Amino acid sequence: MEYTHPQIRAVGGVVYRSTSHGQLELLLIKKRGGFWTLPKGQIKPNEHRIAALRREIFEETGLAGAVEAPIEEVTYQIVKRGKPCHKVVTYYLFRAEDGTLRPDKREGIAHVRWFPIPHALDRIHRDRVRDVARHASMLLQHATLAS
Repeated sequence: MEYTHPQIRAVGGVVYRSTSHGQLELLLIKKRGGFWTLPKGQIKPNEHRIAALRREIFEETGLAGAVEAPIEEVTYQIVKRGKPCHKVVTYYLFRAEDGTLRPDKREGIAHVRWFPIPHALDRIHRDRVRDVARHASMLLQHATLAS
């Protein structure tokens, strides 16, 4: 697919953990005045996408962890500085392993919270983001059943 507008590359993570009771939870962020969503951010020039994902998740949530399988690539149009651009976001599974959960106020994030998967899916506002989280939850549940 060719685009005539500039392209912005970004990465996002479906951050998950398993509770002490074995329940899978997803981490959602909420920007000031915004909706619950998945952490994501732009890839800096000459930055590898995996390094960008680790950086963005740490900056926005305070968590570190393991980047796992790519889930999905989402493309949509935005307006940046008054000009149309295509944003391409590649989402990955990201297993939370370390860190202290905290919203990054400098990034405009007001809340960071764990939700059981069904509750997370209910809270995600944008259909395209909910579809990514749903796809990730199916992968996680399939992996749990297989082990």
